[in-house]
Amino acid sequence: MNGYLRNIKVVYFRDLKQELRGLDEFLSMVVFGVMLVFITSFAFQLTDVDTSRILPAVLWVTIFFASELAVQRSFAREKERNAIDALLMALGDKSVLFYAKALANFTILLVFGVIILPVLWIFCDVSLRGVNLWLLVFSLVWGSWGLAAVGTMLTAMTVQLPNSRLLPILMFPLLIPLFIAVVRCTDLAILGVTEGALGWVYFVSVYDLLFSLLPLILFEFVLEG
Repeated sequence: MNGYLRNIKVVYFRDLKQELRGLDEFLSMVVFGVMLVFITSFAFQLTDVDTSRILPAVLWVTIFFASELAVQRSFAREKERNAIDALLMALGDKSVLFYAKALANFTILLVFGVIILPVLWIFCDVSLRGVNLWLLVFSLVWGSWGLAAVGTMLTAMTVQLPNSRLLPILMFPLLIPLFIAVVRCTDLAILGVTEGALGWVYFVSVYDLLFSLLPLILFEFVLEG
């Protein structure tokens, strides 16, 4: 077990170092997110819609689109150098690669969400009074992990293909249940309402647990492509 966790840690920090070296890719993702937030929030402000009610949807639409950009880079360097097979031989257990890549993607998405949320809050001019902070943090953390887990597994499935056009086609149908749940959790957190929140919390937890455990069974076959 110690060796398993150590291998995850090594690949995880290696991927984060590579991400820091190519910081322009992350910055372009942030710029894309800010522009998307600005355009959508500005468009809704021209209507009579209460901006506090559209903030959760705009937040998660932005994170969802950003997640596609993030996870597509997961195996890009290994694919370019034809190093996937060598890396898998060195690690032994293929699920190590999944958890390391998923954790790296999770970190990127979480940082992205932490940057985008205050920007969106300013653009939408939403009051912080009465916000359920714990529920908001839960939504951001577990929503980001669900995105990272599903995206990483699907990226591994499509990495052997000539292009990655299938990735968004596969991602979004699987992520619709998570999208609905985290939007509802975020909405209830902003309203400061706890009634009905527990059911959505359980749903997100079960969804994340499912896609955290499935790779232990499936990832051995996924990269066989």
